[in-house]
Amino acid sequence: MVNNSKRLLLIENSICSDEVRVALSVNNKIVEFEQEFKEKRQLRGNIYVAYVKRIKPSLQAVFIEYGKNKQGFLSFSEISPDYFNISEKEKEAFFESCSNGDYTEENSSVSTNVSSDSAANKNINESSSSFVREVSLYKKYKLQDVIAVNQKILVQLTKEERGNKGASFTTYITLVGRYCIFMPNSMSKGGISRKIEDANIRKQLKDILDSISLPKKSCLIIRTIGSGKSKKEIEQDYNYLFSLWQNIQKNASSTNVPSLIYNEADLIMRSIRDFCSNDVEIIVSGKEAFEVVKQYTENALKGSKLRYRLYRGFVPIFTYYGIEDQVSELYSNRVKLPSGGSLIITLTEAFVSIDVNSGKMMEEDSIEETAYRTNMEAVPEISRQVNLRGLSGLIVVDFIGMLKYQYCRAVEFAVRQAFKDDKAKVQFSYINDFGLMVFSRQRIKPSIQEINTIECLHCRGVGKVKSNEVIVASVLRELQYVASRNRNGSFDLLAHSSIITHIFNNKRDTVSTIEKEFNIKLNVNADNNLSVDAFILKRGDNVNLNDCKPLQNSGYKTEGNDNEKVNYSGGLQNNFWLTRWLSRLLSSNS
Repeated sequence: MVNNSKRLLLIENSICSDEVRVALSVNNKIVEFEQEFKEKRQLRGNIYVAYVKRIKPSLQAVFIEYGKNKQGFLSFSEISPDYFNISEKEKEAFFESCSNGDYTEENSSVSTNVSSDSAANKNINESSSSFVREVSLYKKYKLQDVIAVNQKILVQLTKEERGNKGASFTTYITLVGRYCIFMPNSMSKGGISRKIEDANIRKQLKDILDSISLPKKSCLIIRTIGSGKSKKEIEQDYNYLFSLWQNIQKNASSTNVPSLIYNEADLIMRSIRDFCSNDVEIIVSGKEAFEVVKQYTENALKGSKLRYRLYRGFVPIFTYYGIEDQVSELYSNRVKLPSGGSLIITLTEAFVSIDVNSGKMMEEDSIEETAYRTNMEAVPEISRQVNLRGLSGLIVVDFIGMLKYQYCRAVEFAVRQAFKDDKAKVQFSYINDFGLMVFSRQRIKPSIQEINTIECLHCRGVGKVKSNEVIVASVLRELQYVASRNRNGSFDLLAHSSIITHIFNNKRDTVSTIEKEFNIKLNVNADNNLSVDAFILKRGDNVNLNDCKPLQNSGYKTEGNDNEKVNYSGGLQNNFWLTRWLSRLLSSNS
């Protein structure tokens, strides 16, 4: 049904859910996956006209207003000298010192290895600001002396709001194209992506870069995907970015209120820009998404030979190409390996834990060989899962213990090679004596669990719930406490049906003892809308019982047929009671 030799970029635009999903499939195996809801579009990369609202010298930062009731954080190191309230002569002198500095191409290109525009924004800006700090610009001036309240500033969003953390911005604008990254107000000299290792290709691209006439105070960086491209293609991409920058400046000068003036490319356009080449076929499900692909290809990618077509099948496109099941597996914490091993992926607040298990993999002659082979088999799958799930921060991998030094070094080398083409910046450590390897991965997008899942109402994110025995013990402790303080009373217990069942099956004698000791009456009701570990125990009307009966089933009405249905007061229904069993129970108690 599907040609296995093809590289397919599948774009699904769901009309019913307003969701866009994009998957890159190689040999029917998903290697890239992203999704976006229309009401939750990515804001990173958007450019705003903002105004300085508060200056905080103690934080070396200012707070800006970039929309109605929207405020963000702007560090002093992220403010371009163009916005400093100093003379033009001082600005020119500073720029000249930057141009004559020893900032090399390698330093500026180290951050352009990524193919994602959001990651490029962050990394390139960090490179620029680090260079500015290198020449001690921010030691020469004080924040409150060079920046004024209500000053107009053009900013780009680098970190979206997350929890209690507000959005972060920079004034060093970065525009990402298909082959180039244009930085119109950068302090660096630009360069070529370090991931392009071939010396001849680097020399060719360097000649192309030198032949392009750039405006003053701007730089151009050639991305990894620009390797082997002609001068015409790179110039065409640069001209598109330069015209885009001119439109942004024009719109910024014509507005005097905090507002959005440039929207970063949506998921469909970013995917085509970052993942597509001439050997990738684009298959689009949805006429609206197809029109977006068509217009973007004709306007931004003029002269490209991209192949795209509209999917007209009745079967959902992800199901037809065998991708849906692979996407569903991303929500599981267990990933199976081909030879019988598995990965256990656990997300915590501080880091991500990945445990490598050998499972049924016992084909080697020794334990050492089995451990080595399982670890080597797990490495590419770890890289794939980290990328697909969007895992970031500290990632701890618990490999199966290996005693041989050469095996440990081989696994470490394999990990570095597996993440070589990762879009995010990754820093590695070594396998320690406990078999643990820690590496740090840059956050370029939220994880799939973060955007698509919510906290479990029962476990509250722990992943485990209390057993019935523990919950019932808590109920009985609470009952004994309130009964000792309110003797000769009536109490109502409302809990999940499984808890009520456990009390009837195992704790009737205990409840009877409590009722007789404190001369109380307990009425029980089941409510499956409650969490399993939640219960309500409240005091009813005072009663004087001469003959206390154990665990009265107040409110339940049983039917005299064989149906497994019980109706009880309050409108609650439960179908787990066996009528005959309950009838015998109540008759014996009476």
